[in-house]
Amino acid sequence: MATDSIYLTPDHPAIRDLRHAVELMDCLSQEGFGQIAAMARCAEAFVDQSLTTPQPETLRQVLRAIRGKADDIQNCINVQADEVGCACPAGLTCAMPALSLNGEG
Repeated sequence: MATDSIYLTPDHPAIRDLRHAVELMDCLSQEGFGQIAAMARCAEAFVDQSLTTPQPETLRQVLRAIRGKADDIQNCINVQADEVGCACPAGLTCAMPALSLNGEG
């Protein structure tokens, strides 16, 4: 059985597009997840430094901002992956185990 092999050079347009998408996803994830982490640290400091019970509405706003940033980054990364034909197939779940809220596993 003969197999046909395809060799793509590093300067092939498909390889360049894929490289650009991966670089952009890396930049988006570093910036976005850094912002998410910063918002979470601010929320923690607010709770830790509060002399009174933290105001629920303030915490809701922080949590909405964190959720919104996470959604934005997820959508941007998904669009980039889709543009180069590398979107996660529908129904496929991530192979990484989910993190629990108590920090285990």
